[in-house]
Amino acid sequence: MPREYQDVQLNDQVKKVLVREGSDGCSYVLVEEIRDAFLYICDKFELHGVPVPFLENDSHERLYPERIAYYPGEVLTVVPLAQTLSSPQPTAIVPSRVFVRREQSLFTLLDVQTKKLTSVMSVLDSLQDQVDQLGRNTQQSDVKMSQILATQKNIAETQDKLLGKMDMVIANTEALLTQTFELHEYTLPRLFIVLPEVAYHGLNPAMILSKYTSVRYRLYFLCECGTHTSPTGPHRLNHIHIARHEGYEIKHPTEFFRKYGPHVLRLLHVLKFGIKLASGAIPALSTINAMDLPEDITDDLESKVTSCIQYLSAYQKSLDYNVPGMDNGTTTADDFGPSKSHLDDIVQIEGADLRQLDSFLQKKDPSRALGNLFRTVDEHGHVKWICLDHYRSTYHLRQDREFENQILLNQGVYDKRLGIVAVVLPSSDAIDAFLTAMTRAGAFNELDIHLHNYSYHDLKTLGQSLSKTNVSKLTLTGHHYKEISSMYRKKLSPILSIMAAGKVRYFQFKDTKDLIPSRGVEIPKSMSAVRSLELSSISLKDGHEVFAKILHACSDLAVFRLTDTSMKPSYLSPTLGGLSSSGNLRVMSLRNCDISTDSAEALATFLKTCPKLIELDLSQNCLDDSSCCEIIDAIGNQLVKLSLSNTGFGDESAMALERNIGGELLKHLDISNSSEELSSDAMESIIRLMSRLRCTELMLPRVQDPSDDLYAKAIARLDASKLEHLEIEGSSCGDQTALSLARMLSVPLQALVRFKVDLPRLTLTGALALGDALPSDCQVATVSFGGSQLFQSSAYESRSLQSLFTSVCSRLTTLALTDTAIDDKVASYLCEALRGDNAACRLENLDLSDNKMTPVGGAMVLECLHHNETLQTLRMGSQSFVEFGSMGSAVQRFLETNRTVRCLSVSHVNLCELSLGLSHNANTLKAIEVQYVDGQIDDVFAFGDYLKSSQNTLLRLVVRQARVCDDEPSLEHLSQLLKQNQTIVDLEWDHVLQRYLDRNRDLWRKKADAKEMDLILAGIDPWTARAICRGAE
Repeated sequence: MPREYQDVQLNDQVKKVLVREGSDGCSYVLVEEIRDAFLYICDKFELHGVPVPFLENDSHERLYPERIAYYPGEVLTVVPLAQTLSSPQPTAIVPSRVFVRREQSLFTLLDVQTKKLTSVMSVLDSLQDQVDQLGRNTQQSDVKMSQILATQKNIAETQDKLLGKMDMVIANTEALLTQTFELHEYTLPRLFIVLPEVAYHGLNPAMILSKYTSVRYRLYFLCECGTHTSPTGPHRLNHIHIARHEGYEIKHPTEFFRKYGPHVLRLLHVLKFGIKLASGAIPALSTINAMDLPEDITDDLESKVTSCIQYLSAYQKSLDYNVPGMDNGTTTADDFGPSKSHLDDIVQIEGADLRQLDSFLQKKDPSRALGNLFRTVDEHGHVKWICLDHYRSTYHLRQDREFENQILLNQGVYDKRLGIVAVVLPSSDAIDAFLTAMTRAGAFNELDIHLHNYSYHDLKTLGQSLSKTNVSKLTLTGHHYKEISSMYRKKLSPILSIMAAGKVRYFQFKDTKDLIPSRGVEIPKSMSAVRSLELSSISLKDGHEVFAKILHACSDLAVFRLTDTSMKPSYLSPTLGGLSSSGNLRVMSLRNCDISTDSAEALATFLKTCPKLIELDLSQNCLDDSSCCEIIDAIGNQLVKLSLSNTGFGDESAMALERNIGGELLKHLDISNSSEELSSDAMESIIRLMSRLRCTELMLPRVQDPSDDLYAKAIARLDASKLEHLEIEGSSCGDQTALSLARMLSVPLQALVRFKVDLPRLTLTGALALGDALPSDCQVATVSFGGSQLFQSSAYESRSLQSLFTSVCSRLTTLALTDTAIDDKVASYLCEALRGDNAACRLENLDLSDNKMTPVGGAMVLECLHHNETLQTLRMGSQSFVEFGSMGSAVQRFLETNRTVRCLSVSHVNLCELSLGLSHNANTLKAIEVQYVDGQIDDVFAFGDYLKSSQNTLLRLVVRQARVCDDEPSLEHLSQLLKQNQTIVDLEWDHVLQRYLDRNRDLWRKKADAKEMDLILAGIDPWTARAICRGAE
């Protein structure tokens, strides 16, 4: 991935500083690196005159080392340090006293001389008095001069203020006059471009309008954002860009280009090559991220712009500009040099011309949406048309805070970087308050909303609110619709209105089983704006015909996903018929939809009519080998993603893959967990296919024994340079597979993030080789040695075991050592890698069940995990512990001390010690499975008291092989306490107690308040978890 840099300017010097990424995914720039770049001590930064804050933690303290946020495409300015200049002190005129020495006469006897001297002295005294007076006058003059200078300075400052205010008044007056003129003059956006619906390569540009009448053009308005707006979107977009709108088809293109051709051509040049303006910048089209462009035009956009410039230039030369009404402007490459610093230098179009623009648009705009642009006025009075995102980011800051408060109030999440809002609304009042704040809030693109106790009115309000936002994707989960059952059909009407409105284009509906009624609902004739439709757990028992009509109305559907829904042949055929109206279908998923072999032919026939389909997911369906083969032959070599896991994928299907898949396009292939194991010949077909594949995600199938050599050959043929996800689950994979994997992993795979392999036939040699080659930075790394009897032989070196356990514990997230003959000695080496003070350990799931440890070894393992900070799931039940209660005290101490484990499976405990340990647990445990449980009647009562207590955080409890008192009073007592349970939603207890659980299960499940994800983490399968959540409502 290329590195990113932040442009930073000090005076006239601009340098690039490396951008780093924090653990929370946010990008930042270190202040110290900015100082090093300029060799200058700087503590203040600005962006467009606004101070840039330092990043802080939740306590509003600066993060160290000091850092600031990353602003893509912007230039940060370093504020120079203020220099304190010492003013020269005014020079005071200090009067100097003139002392005249009096010469006394030496001839005291002469009277005449004495008189003369006396006269002289008198004159001198008089002169001295005059000098003194002059000094005093000079001091007074200095004071008066200082006062005059101060008065002059005040006059100058006042004059400057008056001139400044006069300039401001003049500027405001000019802005007001400009605003008055432009509000009247520019009633339509003045920035727009025209693109062909497809790039017409090879056609004569001069003849394209006159001869090729089938060429159709669409007009797209541009957002005039810049320095007068606030950045918005995931990439902090703040430059002139194409507005998010489907555009307007142009009628009479010849007349249109005769009038507006030069104007369109100038803007196309600017958009293609980019330009720097005083009010902002327009980046070159090639540098703009696809996420920041309207989705309708991202395909082949540069080619469309280039071809449009070519034939508009040629067409412009062929016109006679003396015809009245022609725009006589000409456009050359020199028109966009550095001298064009203002947008007005490029946009040379009058308001009168703009007012005629509407007459050339094929589809009128009665709502005056004008490309989803809003008219605003900048500080100079100029009218600017900006998109909804920039409008809200600039003017709706207060409303944004109110909206964020509503999200927090309803325990929601607002990801501003991605523009996603997820919220759970428990009542109609909460729904109204949230939707009211949402309509006034800033820009976000996706809304994931869970409605509880909602009504038809709430859905209608949701549709009205969405029409006032920029939401393009809606994920709706509905719980407990308040209308009566006969009115269920009303639920669909407001949803169809949202789909037909055209604002929201991507829809996902979860757990809305009764969404589709059998009749009584009016389907809009067209919902062509819908691009994606995803549904899960719906019922089509009576509504499959209505569902087919809905799909038929979505004539431009590109993504269709249907999950956990029964699709009998009588349901599937109408559904495929409805989808046939969309000629743009690119993604289709029918996962876990009970599709049988009887529907394979109809499905294959439909797939032949989908030339643009690139992703197909038919996993977890009842398709046999021949059905999978027929589907693969029908779809051919056009797919980028193919998922056929948990189907009947077999020999015929494998050979069909080799026959049809070229390998260059296919990036995701999942053929794992099939009901049939491949023969060696079929696996050879897969091996030959491996040499052609360039997959990023690959899940290999199961193969008949012996398969170790076949898997090794497949891995050796695989190009893993771009591999992100690899799964191998073979029943006989061993050393050869491990060694082949080690060779593959010895080369750093930068893209690999998920890795899962089962090696049930492995020996210590293969394990050591694989352990040394395992990547240390893989996000999810799972290896299972289960069933391999890896440590059966006592001829092993302690150093080898220490090296193996250190490698796997520091590089894997899940390690399965089930039935690998681990005894107490081997367990001691494992404990060294698992201890809580070992910071390198990153294991999250560990399975040590069914081994040969004694209670001493089991207690040793539990003790080393007391302070482990990563482990979440631990399984270590084993018959080797022998005696009932032999692990009780060790399990009790572990429960009282560990703070991270959420799921625990143990055996041979006493019910009393289990109750004590659970009572003192740190409220982290969500599921526990215990086998071979011992206890007396008092222990049963104590355990029952724990189940009803506030300390109980368990969601799932499984008790097997319980040797506890099973008399009627104790069982009835435990059953009654379960009625008061507020947390547990899944409980099994062999054997006698089970009938009491079954009798009251629905009652205490309804009292539980658990989230679906917590249930899945507790070990409950997703289907049951969803059923429990729906039942609790």
